[in-house]
Amino acid sequence: MITMRMTGGRLRAVLGVGLAAGLALQCGRAYEARHAASPAAARAAAARPQPGQAIAAMVPAATPGAIDLEALAAADPIGFFEMALDRYDRSVRDYTCTFSKQELVGNRLTEEQVIRAMFCEKPFSVRLEWIRNEDKCSRVLYVADRWVKDNQQLAVVEPGAIARLFVPYVMRPIHGRDAQKSSRRTIDQFGFRNSLSLILKYCKLAREQGVLESFSYVGNDRVEGRDTLVFERRLPYTGEEGFWPDRLLVVHIDRETLLPILCVAYADDARQVLLGRYMMTDVKLNPNLPDSVFTLQGMGLSEN
Repeated sequence: MITMRMTGGRLRAVLGVGLAAGLALQCGRAYEARHAASPAAARAAAARPQPGQAIAAMVPAATPGAIDLEALAAADPIGFFEMALDRYDRSVRDYTCTFSKQELVGNRLTEEQVIRAMFCEKPFSVRLEWIRNEDKCSRVLYVADRWVKDNQQLAVVEPGAIARLFVPYVMRPIHGRDAQKSSRRTIDQFGFRNSLSLILKYCKLAREQGVLESFSYVGNDRVEGRDTLVFERRLPYTGEEGFWPDRLLVVHIDRETLLPILCVAYADDARQVLLGRYMMTDVKLNPNLPDSVFTLQGMGLSEN
């Protein structure tokens, strides 16, 4: 059994930052809570032909540049994202990257945080190490179903240097009240796949309800030397307490990998109120990370 002692305020600060990792700017927990599908419904949906199947069939898994990506993006943006998600599922096992994020949390825009990220799909594993603006948290480790208490998934949260003088790490629930109040997304929503999936879910739901104002390909750009395809989405955002996660979402899809390497969410069309900016650079796909990377021992910690 792991027993750690820390003041309530310090625990909330550590947990809030530690679980504020996520790329994609969707308030996924709200969606999942209100729109979780039953297993039967999921099987039925999988059996139906999907809009992106025709596009996915046109794109070889390893050679997206062999076709006119702009034409596909312009013709069917939702189908394009379904293609990107399918390609990810067929080709990505794990990756490392530098993750940069800035969020509006509790009506306060945080400093930009720079984080070294290591990720594995099976089992779903995330290790984050703060490089800049750690804000009371230096490292976080989460592995799905590895640490569970009272039916709650737990993450290892290593506090900043001062707090570590009193306690080396704490185990905290990833869906606790502190996490929900302190971040736009929880750590189990981290990663490229979650970003693509959540973008698609809100697009499809808004389209079904007739409130998807726009989701379109708007042109080319570059992010940290990488060529990107740029998409914009507009939803009927009504504020942080509302259902929809943002008013305007700008997504940069890497032309070579078809991954969302930059996502920027705004509360307004004028782009004056930033909700979140998330960028992944120095991406290394399928480095075959050893299992030890996602253990306490691999972080130099011992289980007490």
